[in-house]
Amino acid sequence: MKTAVILLVMAALCFSQDETGSPWAGAVSLGSLFTTGNTEVKQVDAGLELSRELVGTVFTAGLEANASYGSQGDETYREKYLTAATLSYSFTENNFALSRGYWMKDELSGISTEYGVSAGLGRKFINSDAVQVSATAGAGFLTRENTADSTLETSIWYTGIDLAWKLTDSWSLAEFARLDGDFQNSDNYFVESVLEASSSITGNLSFVMGYDVSYHNLPVIEGGKNTDTAMRLQLRLAI
Repeated sequence: MKTAVILLVMAALCFSQDETGSPWAGAVSLGSLFTTGNTEVKQVDAGLELSRELVGTVFTAGLEANASYGSQGDETYREKYLTAATLSYSFTENNFALSRGYWMKDELSGISTEYGVSAGLGRKFINSDAVQVSATAGAGFLTRENTADSTLETSIWYTGIDLAWKLTDSWSLAEFARLDGDFQNSDNYFVESVLEASSSITGNLSFVMGYDVSYHNLPVIEGGKNTDTAMRLQLRLAI
């Protein structure tokens, strides 16, 4: 946990230095669903992504925060929170090193709290105005406190792919997928997929449709489902 906190603090300190690097850039998104009558549903999804170049374009720091809450009647069916800080170092035009620290909470999946750090290498295979494709791989550590009063501390490996495709001047498509494995237990692995389609409305404002999939090979709670999916409709403002 100390390592994750140190990484987050270092990123925050980097962001605060206005005399170096470029200004912050990123996007904030917000979506909601409220129905009344025969069925009462409330759902709110919010996200924030920021990045900033440090020491020219060699180092890039990033900050991410996401929250999702949904209830139907008196029953909560989704409650998930995530914060993360990243630091990327480009040592060639297409190759880079990446470190990340994060904290998350997803009690409906049996995770009271989870935090971890990782480091790895990445490569940009395609980096044009219309298409960007990159892949990463690395290793790290995580600590998870389950709602079933159990704790998991383990080392992990991961591999991921990131794709972005500008279909037209107003439409774009993006896909992020990542596979995490447990070095100490090969039966324990996690798959995450985020698919987004966005359409420009006006200026910096866009409409986003997202489909998120999370798969745990080993459910962290007895009777829990392996797969969690979510459909998102959001407005995104570039800042």
